[in-house]
Amino acid sequence: MLAGATVVAALLLSVGGRAVSSRYHDDSLWANAAGSLGGTNKPGDFGWVFLPTADSILAGRNPYMDPDEFHGPPQAPYAYPPVLALLLTPLAALPEKGGGVFLPGVLFSLLLIGAMIGALLLLDVRDWRCYPVVFLYPVTLEAIEYGAVGPLLALLIALVWRLRDRAVIAGLGTGGVIVLKLFLWPLGLWLVLTGRLRAAALAIATAAGLAAASWAVIGFQGLRAYPHLLEKLDQVEAEHSYSAFAILRTIGLPELAARSGVAIVGLGLLAFAAWVARASADARLERDRHSLILVVAAALVLTPILWLHYLVLLVVPIALARPRLSALWFAPLVLTVFELLNWYRGWPNGDGPALASVAVVVTVVFVGSMRSLPERLDPGRSAPMRA
Repeated sequence: MLAGATVVAALLLSVGGRAVSSRYHDDSLWANAAGSLGGTNKPGDFGWVFLPTADSILAGRNPYMDPDEFHGPPQAPYAYPPVLALLLTPLAALPEKGGGVFLPGVLFSLLLIGAMIGALLLLDVRDWRCYPVVFLYPVTLEAIEYGAVGPLLALLIALVWRLRDRAVIAGLGTGGVIVLKLFLWPLGLWLVLTGRLRAAALAIATAAGLAAASWAVIGFQGLRAYPHLLEKLDQVEAEHSYSAFAILRTIGLPELAARSGVAIVGLGLLAFAAWVARASADARLERDRHSLILVVAAALVLTPILWLHYLVLLVVPIALARPRLSALWFAPLVLTVFELLNWYRGWPNGDGPALASVAVVVTVVFVGSMRSLPERLDPGRSAPMRA
């Protein structure tokens, strides 16, 4: 019965998205997300980067762009280890069009929606009102519009939190997060800081093993040039994204000073997380929660490139701090106002108001999440699941 209900819900979502996209043709997050869900649009990251890379793997071609041929938009190179593309090869094997619908994009959009719901459930969000609020976030809509992996990362982080005392699952989940998005490496450090050394070791082995095995599957094509590709991506995109580095460059700091400032703030957050994780005055649940919030904050600060759909990860600190609807859940919705003011842009290019508006929202979320909970959670529900 559950499987049947899930299929019906997926069909209704897809049909609804198609109906909305056929009526509204403006270049807005709402219309574009509905187009991706309804199959009338080809999601940016998924349709133009991930899926072609999976196609290349199926055809035996090198899936990686020559770094010297990458010069910035509209180019968008695949910059992940081959793991993600290999996982998407079943979707690449499907016919792209069926009844005028971009079928792989619809399926991936539904997967992202399911991942967001799953993440909230694993984070013990039982207040149904939180769910529609999350799907109103501009960053959530953008993740669906682009077919970005942020919701999948949120799901894996939530799984690691929920099963944090099961070393095998926590280690595998953390390794999967890191191999999908390297900037989330501090999650592995969180396992160390909270004394979960076995899980941390397994996370490192999993990330390295998945990367090596996936490259072996494609005959190690693109491996030698991969570090150069990441370096080129940083050179071309870092200053033009929403990263802390871009903000410091925009206010006039030289490159070295900006990178040093990012390192100081990011490492400071990790040091604070280490202190919180060992603070004897707090219960272990509270130490784990607050240290994880700080680690996620550090990851977002330290990443040299940050796009708005990365901020779908804000649901993690919000849900950890406030499992029931509160004012904090509405903070990312302020980005809707900024979109109307033209401050919400896919490519800010050092625009001060755009960068400042996003920085304020992110700061409010993390500062608010670090405040003490207004009421104690039920220890039976918030405690980690054990074997």
